[in-house]
Amino acid sequence: MKMLAVIALAVAAPASAQTPPPLTGVWSIGQTRNCTAGPAWAFLADGIYAEVTLPDRGPSAIGLWKDEGTAIAFTHSHMPFPKLMETSQMLRLTIERRTADMLVMRNRSGEPRIFHRCPADAVKAPAKQGAH
Repeated sequence: MKMLAVIALAVAAPASAQTPPPLTGVWSIGQTRNCTAGPAWAFLADGIYAEVTLPDRGPSAIGLWKDEGTAIAFTHSHMPFPKLMETSQMLRLTIERRTADMLVMRNRSGEPRIFHRCPADAVKAPAKQGAH
């Protein structure tokens, strides 16, 4: 009977408690969502991220990222990316609150970092960029 109660609790638990929302996508940075202008991170499915300025400037920094569930581990290299090919120490943003549309985190100095999910089309190609 105890086993059935445990199974019932596991089935009744919300999906968010079992599987956190995916991080892939474009996230604006700041207290409020601003998907039209300002700093953002674009987390790509292949484990690379880019720091950009919405809507069409960037990247200013890139690196590798990994979702650790309770933290985002990442490397960081600023333009012109002189250390991109070197082994880098993984930094972490500790996740305090995570929803499908918002991440509340702290960096290693304890400073808050708030990310808000933006639509994928928030990142635009620079106006001067030619067709691919």
